[in-house]
Amino acid sequence: MAPSASAAPGPEACGNFQLAASSQCEIRTSGGCEASCEPVNLTAACAGKCEGRCNASATAECDVDCSGRCEADCQVDPGSFDCQASCSASCKADCSGRCAAEASGSGARAECEGACKASCDGECSASCEVTPPNADCKAQCDASCSGQCKAEANFDCNVDCNADCTVNLQGGCQAKCSQPEGALFCNGQYVDVVGSLQDCLDYLSTLEVEVNAHAEAEASVSCAAAPGSSSSAPFAGTGLAALVAGVGVAAARRRKRS
Repeated sequence: MAPSASAAPGPEACGNFQLAASSQCEIRTSGGCEASCEPVNLTAACAGKCEGRCNASATAECDVDCSGRCEADCQVDPGSFDCQASCSASCKADCSGRCAAEASGSGARAECEGACKASCDGECSASCEVTPPNADCKAQCDASCSGQCKAEANFDCNVDCNADCTVNLQGGCQAKCSQPEGALFCNGQYVDVVGSLQDCLDYLSTLEVEVNAHAEAEASVSCAAAPGSSSSAPFAGTGLAALVAGVGVAAARRRKRS
């Protein structure tokens, strides 16, 4: 009997880092690599690490409070009630308060609120999509509140997780810079490769990502996703917005399984 082929590397080989439809990646070694290991360039890697820890971390208290308000609103005109619109509106109304710690008028606060609202949209869409529009108020509100509570709990968890992660990840990034194979960055964000770099590059190839390696003292890899890439979620950019990259991925996976 022929030995079975080993399983191909999955997203965990690249630390669950998410790529956009078009991404620029490079392997950095000396010449400024360590300077690239600053917190703003670590948020996407941390988002991948925090996804599993924070996934579906809704609280019972939130569900109870939300359900009463939602059903009262729905009963006013059940036929016109929109699960996703209700979920997103209620969830986003709290984003300003959740980001109040950021300086008023600063770019960080705007970015925080944008990330919070994206988290709301992702979870509300995933939760409400499986509920028929003609379902009764209880069923629609159960779905609406489930999405809202997951989004709120996961966002808070991701912010806390990211703060801890960037402190711990910075040293690992700098260590990779001093190694012969270097550190992998995509769109300026550090990719926390788990295991071998080759496994991560092999995974990128399954996403139809073209990888061009250059054997130079400053080794670099250019990654550009080909049209029709199967990458499952957009790269959310830098800063706090990268925290919600995993939300859309998780939502898409749940829709595919349903």
